[in-house]
Amino acid sequence: MVQPVARSFYTDTSFGRLKGYRYGDADAPAIVVQGGISASGRLWTADESGWWQSLHPVFSDLDNVQVISFDYLGGLGGSDCPTTPLTVQQHSDAIRQALKQHTDDLQAWVGGSFGGVLGLQFAADHPAELPRLSAIGTAHKPSVHSALLRYFQQALIQRCGDEQSGIILARALAMLSYRTAEEFEQRFSHADDAFEYLLYQGEKLLKQNGNDCRSLFTHLTPILNDYSIDPAKIQAKVQLIDFLNDTIAPPSLVTELERLLPNHVGRLTIDTPFGHDGFIKNVEQYQSALTHFLTEPQLESV
Repeated sequence: MVQPVARSFYTDTSFGRLKGYRYGDADAPAIVVQGGISASGRLWTADESGWWQSLHPVFSDLDNVQVISFDYLGGLGGSDCPTTPLTVQQHSDAIRQALKQHTDDLQAWVGGSFGGVLGLQFAADHPAELPRLSAIGTAHKPSVHSALLRYFQQALIQRCGDEQSGIILARALAMLSYRTAEEFEQRFSHADDAFEYLLYQGEKLLKQNGNDCRSLFTHLTPILNDYSIDPAKIQAKVQLIDFLNDTIAPPSLVTELERLLPNHVGRLTIDTPFGHDGFIKNVEQYQSALTHFLTEPQLESV
């Protein structure tokens, strides 16, 4: 059983110092779990305040494994912020360098959103090193629509005279892109209320992290506008989980990814009003499929 209690550690890489978190026995086979750009490696806590707390039930019943997760370079948490933004490939390489120092038995990677992109990149660059990958709310390249929304986020950061207002508005726009029109129709009776909610989300990010959270929009958001991963290079067994009305990783792109993957072993598409945020909000709908993928006996020998 993987308890929701982590031991933190720091690892030097050629791209900067990464802060990591280990759940479980350090000698057990490792599963990497990485979330979105605002994620912390502090996935789970005993008081249920972890960044991806809803995912813990998948791992709470797994025996003889450890989970490793990292704060992103330039993201929120304890990792370094490089002087210039890294590429998706460099972020993946940084995690690989850190993993080499902490485990010699990498069994799987579970990635949601940005974490899934990094998993695809890792698997493409080092096909012999990753047996299994569950890519959740993730595609091998950005959608044009999501890139446009990120361009506007960056414009708000760059052109808003008040730095804090720029952060608040950029986060509000990001939150709008993560959800669906259906959710806003169901949840709010007037656009004013919805707008206040989005501004609150931006203010919350700023209050919790200070001006340091600006790096989300200068170091992480931009690199998701032009990455491109060749699925044909991926030899890992890949499970795909996606969400209808997801503007970040739309089903059409996931279908293209599915077609190009050499070892695609299953796909689950979930209808949810939460859109892209379904990877956090709809864990119960994919928990069984993910557990089966991680424990399927025939995959253990891959």
